[in-house]
Amino acid sequence: LISDVTYRLLEATCVHDNIEHTSLPCNGAYDAATAEQGDIDPYSIYTPTCNQTSSSTTRKNRRLKGRYPWMRGSYDPCTDRHSTVYYNRPEVQRALHANVTGINYTWATCSDTINTNWGDSTKSMLPIYKELIAAGLRIRVFNGDTDSVVPLTATRYSIDALDLPTVVSWYPWYDKREVGGWSQVYKGLTLVTVRGAGHEVPLHRPRQALMLFQHFLRGKPMPKNGTVV
Repeated sequence: LISDVTYRLLEATCVHDNIEHTSLPCNGAYDAATAEQGDIDPYSIYTPTCNQTSSSTTRKNRRLKGRYPWMRGSYDPCTDRHSTVYYNRPEVQRALHANVTGINYTWATCSDTINTNWGDSTKSMLPIYKELIAAGLRIRVFNGDTDSVVPLTATRYSIDALDLPTVVSWYPWYDKREVGGWSQVYKGLTLVTVRGAGHEVPLHRPRQALMLFQHFLRGKPMPKNGTVV
């Protein structure tokens, strides 16, 4: 999506930054990367953006997601816009017992207000993963493979840094006869990718997301043979 020059600039200026509170040089590198990638949805790089004629809103100044041609109309590219309107309705908030303190800003799918005032975000989740693994908790990390904001490549690098022994090597998992994604089982953690999913896996691939959840609850790896759940 971006040039090698800009990639190296991001590495040089952002590698030691906290993602929520970046330095001015890092912000400049991000601006260059945003310009180079063009008017796409970085959370789902292969889908069209929300149609401007439908009064679309933005998320962090980027237009929203579009439709996968193979999803047969199940995905609305303006989902964020609809949810923002819906969850800011007073009657909906009352029904959910939300905003009982009467905050003075509207609910947003990705809140700049929270990001700006989040002062204790960690630079890395790896120490937390180590604590959870040591406690014996089952962990399943899943990642859509068309998301550039939390890209699968970065997730794989992060898991590799944990230096966990492999229990089951990388393999394709199946939904019926279609590859739903890929998986690798480590001692203490399982990685599952979801093919064709963006940042919000259940939004783009609801059936495969349900399979992932069901297999996790049953303590089973993702199916190699396309067995229907």
